Amino acid sequence: MKTEVSRRGFIKTAGAATGVMLATGFSPFSYAQNEKVRVASIGTGGQGSFHLRDGLSRANNIKIIAVCDVYKPHLEGGYKNAGGGDVKKYMDYREMIEKEQLDAVVISTPLATHYQITMDCLDAGLYCFTEKTMCFTIEQCRDVVKKAHEKGLFVQVGHQRRYNPVYNHALKLAREEGVLGRITHIDCQWHRNNDWRRPVDKNYVLSPEESRWIKDLERHLNWRLYHETSGGLMTELGTHAFDVVNWFLGARPTRVHGYGSLDYWRDGRDVFDHVNVVFEYRVTPECPGYREIEPRTTQQKEYGKYNEPYNVGVTYSSICTNMNRGASECIQGDEGTFVLAEMMTPRYYREPNSRVKWAESGARGAAEANATIISEGKTLTISNKAQTEYEPILVDTDKSVDQIQFEHFARDIQKGGPKNGAVPRANEMVGLESAICALAAEKAMWERSEVIIDPKWYEFDFETPSTTLYGPIEV
Repeated sequence: MKTEVSRRGFIKTAGAATGVMLATGFSPFSYAQNEKVRVASIGTGGQGSFHLRDGLSRANNIKIIAVCDVYKPHLEGGYKNAGGGDVKKYMDYREMIEKEQLDAVVISTPLATHYQITMDCLDAGLYCFTEKTMCFTIEQCRDVVKKAHEKGLFVQVGHQRRYNPVYNHALKLAREEGVLGRITHIDCQWHRNNDWRRPVDKNYVLSPEESRWIKDLERHLNWRLYHETSGGLMTELGTHAFDVVNWFLGARPTRVHGYGSLDYWRDGRDVFDHVNVVFEYRVTPECPGYREIEPRTTQQKEYGKYNEPYNVGVTYSSICTNMNRGASECIQGDEGTFVLAEMMTPRYYREPNSRVKWAESGARGAAEANATIISEGKTLTISNKAQTEYEPILVDTDKSVDQIQFEHFARDIQKGGPKNGAVPRANEMVGLESAICALAAEKAMWERSEVIIDPKWYEFDFETPSTTLYGPIEV
């Protein structure tokens, strides 16, 4: 691919670079040409049924063998979303993995249960797709990394942006074409305006079999709202953004400050309903996201330290009282900005000093303010000229990101897993890194203090899979 793209060809190039790639002559190591990976789904509530409906059932290289849930309405819903028919139903995942011939499992259960289920399935010789956050504690996450290595398997974590063609293309533009210049700040958010509470049928009577697993139906269905089973907004939403930050910077945070409180949705929950955290990342020449700069002032040149290791500030907020801008990551560099999101068209904004050729026309007037008003139902954005002359990044595929991530999950299994060099982009080390961000930030909020992130949390006495993989997505 050319290192420079014309302004006119940008959209076309983006679509082509991230669009459909046909895998010709595919020859997996241990699977027949048309043999599908045999998968079971553990946890078929909201997220689990979403995966069954939009991902697993559409993946052309997966066969759903069984579904498992301890709550019968969820179990029946999962069975339906899996296609029904000869799909088996279980309430005990241990019985299921013992009886069924499986290659892999998809774990979409409450966070506090991820660890034991994932460890049991790895011990049974199964590849795992485990929803984010990977585990409830840092030590549990480290145990999963060790167990996957011991068993020669992998755990793919539900960080689907690693399989989003738009995000991969944006990272390619940042790394290989320098459209952002040096990344200097990242601002992330996930904002909603609802109580985040799932309805509970007060007339529903648990069966004796359900009662073995469920002591309190309200707490079972709304586990995200209680500190004993969830990290709340940090673990259920924040890890998506932290994963994007880790990926784009190719670095790890050194410290985090946080603030959280419960002030609006006072309804019996005990997790915060709004959170704000600030991370400091240290970027060194060894980090994939490190970028040298040319001095822009005489004083800067004379001082001579402009390419020494530098810090990048990262902010994240999540609230439940206003949905403006939704879920997005604003990645800012000295030559441009990406605003990335899964639910809206991502955009690139050029800075006046950008060296990208298709930025030249806007360079002189980039700082000129455009007058804006809100009237007669029409909203006009307040922005400078660089911001109003954005280029959208488009993707030439009708497949959902959920379908893509599961097809890649199965493909890496078909290729033989780690022993044959096939590891997911969202592997267990990716899961560990994002979990450390969320859990350290949660600690900072509860303790109202700065938390120093220990480099030893990432260290193992064996080689771990790469956390920086990116590139065109096969769809």
